[in-house]
Amino acid sequence: MSDYAQPPHTPTLETSPFRLSTPPEELQELRDLVRLSKLGPRTYENSYAGGKYGVEYEWTAEAKERWAEGFDWTAVEARVNEFPNIKAKVVDDDGATYSIHFIGLFSEKKDAIPLMCIHGWPGSFLEFIGFLSALKAKYTSENLPYHVIVPSLPGYGFSDSPPVDRDWTLQDSARLLHKLMEGMGFEGGYAVQGGDIGSYTARIMARTYDSCKLSKGDGVVNFCAMTCPEGAADTPLEEYEREALERSDKFVKFGTAYVMEHATRTATIGFVLSSSPLALLAWIGEKFLTWTHETPSMDEILASVTLYWLTQTFPRGVYPYRQEVIDDTHGSMTDAECRRVIKDGAKRYMFHPDPKYYCEKPMGYSWFPYEIVPVPRAWAATTGNLVWYRSHEKGGHFAAMEQPEAFLDDVEEFLKQVWGPK
Repeated sequence: MSDYAQPPHTPTLETSPFRLSTPPEELQELRDLVRLSKLGPRTYENSYAGGKYGVEYEWTAEAKERWAEGFDWTAVEARVNEFPNIKAKVVDDDGATYSIHFIGLFSEKKDAIPLMCIHGWPGSFLEFIGFLSALKAKYTSENLPYHVIVPSLPGYGFSDSPPVDRDWTLQDSARLLHKLMEGMGFEGGYAVQGGDIGSYTARIMARTYDSCKLSKGDGVVNFCAMTCPEGAADTPLEEYEREALERSDKFVKFGTAYVMEHATRTATIGFVLSSSPLALLAWIGEKFLTWTHETPSMDEILASVTLYWLTQTFPRGVYPYRQEVIDDTHGSMTDAECRRVIKDGAKRYMFHPDPKYYCEKPMGYSWFPYEIVPVPRAWAATTGNLVWYRSHEKGGHFAAMEQPEAFLDDVEEFLKQVWGPK
């Protein structure tokens, strides 16, 4: 096996190397669909500079042309294939088996720190390519101090879908990822990092499973969505925190309609965005444009949308939003639940402020100013044993993609503090 590709322990899971290689006919079909997709007419709203009313006409037209005529998905595949890609068959508690894809780097040092990094929506393992590249540039496989696993959540990318005959929650996803880490030989302890939905998943893992970092810590998160905790309204805030909360307030008021659509009409939006790559581009591309500090390149955005299209990720992976908004995902909403949803909208956030998921293990928090919900340090500290914190001047929702070197520095400093040098 190539450098960084040899797991330090013999897995108890069935694993197989995986290589990205999309059949040419599928790529041609995508180009044809993009080319044939009709771009809607110019309107006042899509001509409004700054994207106040959503994605702009000029950007969408440019992206459409680039996607159909110039974007090279095979170059993305080649870059991804520079890293070890593995599929592991994880057997769940009920006997069902799920194939979970992950990309990562393994050290030749058996005692290197096991680290799992978990993406969110509309992200994927692609977010961490820059981070993994920075690790390869800094360390050889001989002195790499970490064993890094970046999974595709169930329903995302090249991982299997959740079952269609029962509800699936992030507790289920957390359980599978925990089984993945233990099955790869890291039952003695591992660290976990998460952003967006990945931060929820990481918190569940830290709270539920002892071997998720054991007594040495939980992990570093760059997303800790929550409203002001009780008793913290008068807590002094830094000026940069107040400015960020003003941006967050605008996002909650004007940028969260997608959450309600995902949560309450999950099937409908799944069909809509599976019907046209241009529709998917508008829906997801908008998030990369508005949730970042510095706009990613056109090809970076197209890479993420292409992955979602080729793997049908959107309809398979939107399930967490039902759990975020709806109390009872099995039946009709109660009157009380309807009133709460109408009143609070998407202001309720899972797990982070929930006392049941208070993280007693050491926790780190990387604060990025253009995160969609950049909560103050004092608020985050009410959710767990916050032993490490750093604020940044640059960066947004996709921290590992936007600021890979800063992201790496944060992860390393946190792990050195709570686990010790390796």
